[in-house]
Amino acid sequence: MATQLINTSERCVDELLEGLVAGNSGLVLLPEQRVVVERGWLTGQRKGVAIVAGGGSGHEPFSAGFTGEGMLAAAVAGPVFTSPPSASIVSAITAVGKDNPDGVLVVVFNYTGDRVNFGLAVERCRAAGMKVGMYVNGDDSALARISGTAGRRGLCGTMFVLKIVGAMAQSGATLEQALETCHKLGSAMGTIGFAASGCQLPGAPKPLFTVPEGMLELGLGVHGEKGAATIKAGTASEVMTALLDNLTREDSETRLDLQKGDDVAVIVNNLGCTSELEMGILRREVVIQLKQRGINPLRVYQGSLMTSLDMKGVHIAVLRILDPSWVAFLDAPTTALAWPTPIIYKGGEDEAFSMPECGLNLSAREALGSSYTLDNPAHVQTLRACLESLVAKVPQHEDLLNALDSGCGDGDCGTTLLLGIHAITEQLLRLPLTQPAALLASLSDMASASMGGSSGGLYSILLTSAASHLAAHFSEGVSSRARWAGALRKGIEAVSKYGGAKPGDRTMLDALAPAVEALDSADDAHSLKAVLGAMATAADLGAKSTANMKARAGRASYVRAENVTGEDAGARAVACMLQALATY
Repeated sequence: MATQLINTSERCVDELLEGLVAGNSGLVLLPEQRVVVERGWLTGQRKGVAIVAGGGSGHEPFSAGFTGEGMLAAAVAGPVFTSPPSASIVSAITAVGKDNPDGVLVVVFNYTGDRVNFGLAVERCRAAGMKVGMYVNGDDSALARISGTAGRRGLCGTMFVLKIVGAMAQSGATLEQALETCHKLGSAMGTIGFAASGCQLPGAPKPLFTVPEGMLELGLGVHGEKGAATIKAGTASEVMTALLDNLTREDSETRLDLQKGDDVAVIVNNLGCTSELEMGILRREVVIQLKQRGINPLRVYQGSLMTSLDMKGVHIAVLRILDPSWVAFLDAPTTALAWPTPIIYKGGEDEAFSMPECGLNLSAREALGSSYTLDNPAHVQTLRACLESLVAKVPQHEDLLNALDSGCGDGDCGTTLLLGIHAITEQLLRLPLTQPAALLASLSDMASASMGGSSGGLYSILLTSAASHLAAHFSEGVSSRARWAGALRKGIEAVSKYGGAKPGDRTMLDALAPAVEALDSADDAHSLKAVLGAMATAADLGAKSTANMKARAGRASYVRAENVTGEDAGARAVACMLQALATY
């Protein structure tokens, strides 16, 4: 086990951010949030379009290190390798977007958890009256085919977006202009990388994966997952040749179409544990080899921009300069600490400030509780019994779910689910059981705040959409069964929209969708226990069917097929919860 200089794994992210603001009075850490804001936005000194980005921690200096004039107005951090909860993202957007007529641009990396949680936060802030645009970047060029996957991952090429669009916003660009430039940049870049070793999570006894001696993992992401292929190690020149060949290979759907005569900007990104000596040699190699291919590297940036903890490896990001103004925006000054400003030859006391009001009630539980109510005490008692069965019986499945998740994830599906179950246990006596829509909204808030990551965000989106539908489509002439089936179908549609998956992609939907179909086809004369039993049976069969499916969404879609075995953990989790509800 490698020595880690941390105090506790539980507070390592918080202490990292506290250390950042301790030495930089121009940055503010929002109380009780993992959100760093450039102070000028809080004092009213800064105006214009505000840029917000973030994601899981472990990638330092991203994202807080890029907060400053000319780049990010605010950055939000999640746990290590886990998307931040939507509530934290809402706080970040609100801090720089409330009463801001120019609006907020949220830049998101193309990972399921980030899309879900940032998407949910954006929707909530828009509902609260804020002007918010969202751009999801995917610059990964490792996969020859993107069909059947969750799409191109967001990697260090996204830093080009943050720098160029941040400088545009600083110069007075509108939100619409910034979004248009984001899309142009996204189509003009590609990123490819390698690793010689895996990374080790804080407090973990061993790395997430190992690389055989004399080999390299080629085309990997930044979350500790293995690459798309394993290749032989070689000299810096040989490795760079392999990287550029894969970046531009003609049979790849994600290739960067470099043409002779192109001007480009390049990032040579240290994944965390590559020596500066090696980094300098690799920078030399990328410049030499690009020039040999007839490409002109106008700007070359080197450093640790987006790391993967202590992984030994490098990502190379290349941006085709399709607009000359992009170079000027790259060269524009920024106070962001982590941007590696190259040398280009061209001839006190903390201020008092008042925090903007961030305490928005975006769940709208008051409105949700005004339509569909349970007036029969027996029905309320049955609902309470279902929830009591849920919190009593689901914990026994923690080890099973973690084991199912260990092959293609980080092995914490069961542990994450139990965070939500514990939250329900703590709030059970205070839940609005007579108001089903408000109950679902409360459960949504708990899932988002307590679970985090992809699963917390997905459950929160499912419950939020179902709650809205349940309240908005109340009708005396519709049975309770049909009303709940319609609400859950809307929830599934929202999960598919933001999570990027559909039934058959080896996700939670493969258990949830057949369960809702069972509910939809049930007879209104059947008892609740019979209906829940049919749903549990359908979910169980759906979960079992995932053992033979190819992963086409989520983190598992990036893992080689031989490492994706057994049932999908998310689908089995749905089946376990429905079984608990059915046996109240």
